[in-house]
Formats: sequence, C-alpha cells, structure tokens
Amino acid sequence: LDRQPEPWAGSTHEKRDILGVHQQKQQGLKFVGINVPVGRILPEEARAFADLADKYSRGELRLTVEQNIILPNVKESDVDALLAEPILNTGKFRVPRGENDIPLSRGLVSCTGSQFCALALVETKQRADELTRILEGKLQIPKPVRIHWTGCPNQCGQSQIGDIGLMGAPARVERKVNGQIKKVAVEGVNIFVGGKVGEDPFLAPVYKKGIPADMEHLLPVMEEILVEKFGATPKM
Repeated sequence: LDRQPEPWAGSTHEKRDILGVHQQKQQGLKFVGINVPVGRILPEEARAFADLADKYSRGELRLTVEQNIILPNVKESDVDALLAEPILNTGKFRVPRGENDIPLSRGLVSCTGSQFCALALVETKQRADELTRILEGKLQIPKPVRIHWTGCPNQCGQSQIGDIGLMGAPARVERKVNGQIKKVAVEGVNIFVGGKVGEDPFLAPVYKKGIPADMEHLLPVMEEILVEKFGATPKM
C-alpha cells in the first residue's frame, strides 16, 4: 500500500485556547475553562469545584498542563447558572470572557517553589501571581503571553518553553551593612524570552541573568520585556 500522508500534512498547528466557554462537538453541550492562579487550590475550594462537577458536568472535571480546570459536558442552558456560582465570583478563579481577557494569568505556570520544595532557590507561586496581576493592571497587552516560573534548574515549571520564563537563580543587591554599602545575596531569577511549544518547538535563550526577585527590581524588567517584545502599552 502506498504510504498515506499525515492527517495534519499541509496544515499549520496552532495552540488552542481552552479557557472560557466553548462549544463541544456534541450538540447542546459546552465546556468551560477556568483559570486557576498558578494552579493553587485550597481544600475547601477543591470541594467546591467537585460540587460544580457533580451539578453541571456529570461529575467530570479535567486538569490541564497549564494548571487550569475544565468542566466538560455543561448544558448550554446551565452555563449562566454555572458562571454565577460563588466560587467563580470571588476574584480568584476566573472564566475569561474573551480570547484576550486576563492575557497573562491565563497562561501562567509555576512550580511549587521554596515554600514546599527544598530544591527551589526562590518562592515562586505567590510572587508569580502578584507580579502577573500588577502587570495586567498596568499594561494593555495585545495578546496572551505565557509566563512560566521554575524555582531551580530542574525545570519543573519549564521556564524555557514559555514566551517568558523565570528560573530561580542567585542575585545580589547593594545594601548598607554596618555603615558600609555591600553587595548581599538575595533571591533572584534568570529570565528567558521566546520559548515555543507545538509545531517547531524552541527552547528560549537567557535574556537577563541575576535579576533580584523582589518587585522593586523585577517589575520594571518585566514591563520592559512586555513592551519591547510583545507590544504592550501603558494603560491610561
């Protein structure tokens, strides 16, 4: 038999956006993608999502590689009631209303970080969430940007496949110690820019090294990257 062409031959793969409300192949059913900030869910929140699954999606709930949640098989007639549920209206868990809503949070990925991992060099999850919300508040970002955080070179957070990646690393800042200005060690990051997954994958190269991870130093660097590399503009 002659070799058959691959089913994707002649087509270009584009990464699908699964957050928000989407039509399923089955008539009358939707799936709802919910943003979970840095993948962190507390026990009582997990129980609330289990209740949503029982109530709206036949007891089924799916977790994505980007640390978000999908509720499949939701009846079209139930979508508005689902979106009005208290757990989805606290400001923490969000269902994007458009393809560019919460453009940084929707693709944010983070490893556990130093809070629960002895190998991590920096705290990641809380810092990643805080930085992302500040940036979304300050900048108009024309399209989603995937940001990956990892606490150490073991790369659990896969920083080199993100549009922007941050990896825990040593850093130094000048501080006054015993009346003298000295460079002291602090938590820091190496920053990668330009990673890609899917068709023609690419590991991002290092863009900047040894950036202190506190907001004073990291925030302006991230603003600069988003403006220069991803077309962001300041909000008026």
